[in-house]
Amino acid sequence: MGRVLLGVTGGIAVYKVCELIRDLRREGFETKVVMTPFAERFVSKLTFETLSGNEVHVDWEGDPLLHISLARWAEVFLIAPCTVNTLSKIANGIGDNLLTTTVLAYGGPLLVAPAANTVMYKNPFVQENLRKLKEKGVIVIEPESGVLACEEEGEGRLASKERLVHWIIYALSPKRLKGKRVLITCGATREYIDPVRFLSNDSSGEMGFSLARVVSWEGAEVKVVAGYTTAEEPPEVEILRVRTSEEMRKAVLENLEWADLVIMNAAVSDFRPRKRESSKIKRSSELTLKLERTEDILSELGRRKGNKFLVGFALETENLLENAKKKLKEKNIDMIVANPVDVIGSKHHRGFLITKESYEEFSFERKIESAKFIVERIVKLISS
Repeated sequence: MGRVLLGVTGGIAVYKVCELIRDLRREGFETKVVMTPFAERFVSKLTFETLSGNEVHVDWEGDPLLHISLARWAEVFLIAPCTVNTLSKIANGIGDNLLTTTVLAYGGPLLVAPAANTVMYKNPFVQENLRKLKEKGVIVIEPESGVLACEEEGEGRLASKERLVHWIIYALSPKRLKGKRVLITCGATREYIDPVRFLSNDSSGEMGFSLARVVSWEGAEVKVVAGYTTAEEPPEVEILRVRTSEEMRKAVLENLEWADLVIMNAAVSDFRPRKRESSKIKRSSELTLKLERTEDILSELGRRKGNKFLVGFALETENLLENAKKKLKEKNIDMIVANPVDVIGSKHHRGFLITKESYEEFSFERKIESAKFIVERIVKLISS
């Protein structure tokens, strides 16, 4: 997927970078590591060489142009963990070791992920240097809050590896949706029978969360209205949690004016109990449950969308193409993704992508790949 130069500085969070390198290689990235001399006191060169499959550099080691060749090799340069000492040097153009000198020779996307004691991180001199970095176009991956190595609690913990990978992919992705605001629904709604029982389905939310990741990488501002999900939430994305179909409807309509693009991926219940019992129903010989239809959120959006681009999803057990094309027309959707029922809750994703003019069949082993395919088609349509 790309060439990542990973700068490692001397902080206790260095050990977390080992798993980051494993994840990057698993995703298809080639990784090289350049360390500060102090970082080697925490984790050895041999560890990073074994994990990355490449030679690790601490100093020039007889190659006076090593900083140039490393800078030219890299497609993205991430420094993690980045101590306040190193980020302050970078902000002020100081190159006094191989890592900081390579930064000066590098002209591509630069990411820094600070990690420090809370008081050190909040120091006004450090904050001023962070401001300088941001003004120069450096992506600062803000630290997280929690219990730190010093046993204090507060902001300063190194960003999670999921967030670090997210920002690496973001830095390497085209920003074809920059300036666009995307509203996505995902997950399963629950229609309660009584305080503990409900009607629902097996949706994991993985497809919707995958779409949120991809449009975020493409530069869009993203909001996700999510029902019940079991998939891992995407980082750096606003998630609005709801339970019932009516709660989802209200959240979507409240954010409709904000959005330029709406992707309705949620598995919304078509029916709900006509009456919700206030206390738990006791066991009996039989129970008759009367249902009523829920509001059709997608149809309502089709009537109200104006010039917004609207994408729907259809899950069918039979006549997949015919039923999906009918929904596309009747609900005034710009694009519909039609899936057979076996994709729900599954890692694999297949089906048809349908517009008013054409349809394409697709099949991918991972839903993130399917999301890339869908977003690619959306970009082409809204750009034409």
